[in-house]
Amino acid sequence: MPSCLEADLTCCPDWDSGYDTAQQDLALLMAQETLRMLTGYRTANCPVTLRPCRKGCPGLATWRTYPVGASSEWAGSNLGPTVIEGQWYNIGCGCGVDDCDCTQVCEVRLPGEVASVEEVRQDGVVVDPTAYRVDNGNRLVRTDGDCWPLCQDMTVDTDQPNTFSVTYTPGLALDAWGQHALGVLACEYAKAACGTGKCRLPANVTQVVRQGVTLNLAQNPFPGGLTGIREVDGYVRRINPHGLAAPSRIFSPDTKRGRVTTWVSS
Repeated sequence: MPSCLEADLTCCPDWDSGYDTAQQDLALLMAQETLRMLTGYRTANCPVTLRPCRKGCPGLATWRTYPVGASSEWAGSNLGPTVIEGQWYNIGCGCGVDDCDCTQVCEVRLPGEVASVEEVRQDGVVVDPTAYRVDNGNRLVRTDGDCWPLCQDMTVDTDQPNTFSVTYTPGLALDAWGQHALGVLACEYAKAACGTGKCRLPANVTQVVRQGVTLNLAQNPFPGGLTGIREVDGYVRRINPHGLAAPSRIFSPDTKRGRVTTWVSS
């Protein structure tokens, strides 16, 4: 499987002439995974398709006849009328509305950071990209007046009615520096695997050739989480200044989690 990320290979002049497609794909893949590992798995990975769950407001009291309002003097202290999925609710800021201004915002939270959104499907139909945006790095917000579904039929494929899926690239998108770092790593991996030119990778990265080209990484191949290559390590430290092995996460038992299909019989 080739790398899913774009690499800047301008500093690898022998890339096209010195390596075949299989060698290039292998070097790029190892460079991608190395960069992800050293940045605490923050940099982007290959696209995934998630079938998310939108946060609902269960247990809310429906419409009552006593006075309610949504003016500034009521907002944040009393209940205001809101329509959710065609049902009247008396709610205040915090559920079904945006915490910043008490207006209703339809959104789902995607796991981790979002480098890019490739496709959103609802009821088997691709949603126009102008109908949504991403806020705070991982909130997929509907902007065309419609809303994401609260639930869906998980027993059918995403091209069927009553379904909802988001195909996106998780992680932090590579900027120009990141693409350059990826290209440098790929070039050095290609040299190490094929024995061409002087390699800048650490000495405990060893070469193994069996029925093609592979690479065997010794235990702790990058001491201190660095490669010894200045332009790569500068990028790594910018993204992962504290040398974390994985990104920090907060879990709540009350948070609905989407579903990603990891295997299906062919």
